[in-house]
Amino acid sequence: MGAAISMFVFGAITAALSLQLPLGALRTPGTGFFPFALGLALMALAAGRGIQLYLARPKVATPETPAAPAVPEHDGATLRVALFVAGLITTVALLQPLGYVLSSFLLMLVLLQILGLGRWYLSVAVALVSAAACYLVFVRWLKIPLPAGWWF
Repeated sequence: MGAAISMFVFGAITAALSLQLPLGALRTPGTGFFPFALGLALMALAAGRGIQLYLARPKVATPETPAAPAVPEHDGATLRVALFVAGLITTVALLQPLGYVLSSFLLMLVLLQILGLGRWYLSVAVALVSAAACYLVFVRWLKIPLPAGWWF
């Protein structure tokens, strides 16, 4: 339940901070539109997961019905959520000094390891391809100015 609550709070903070940016309209979204939408989506998904966990909680035993077997609350989900949020915060802090490509590569690499991809060479390959693809799409194709960092 802790993971659902923390993700709900993270979504609420994201949505609230995005309101400081211009939202625009659906046809012409501003810079705050997508962070706001993602914050709301994260809040909805976290609320849904919280409701699932609440409904699946062990029932109280009565003389007529025996107690249900105890179900563990999480299997490391809270730790994964905390590591995920820490990875995002670190990426935001390193975005200007390292640049978009390197920081997004490192973020993807860390997230793949948090999710348990397992093999480092596979994580490095996926992170490299995703960082390169994002660079090509956003910087080269869409001409969006992203932080270049010290090496690129």
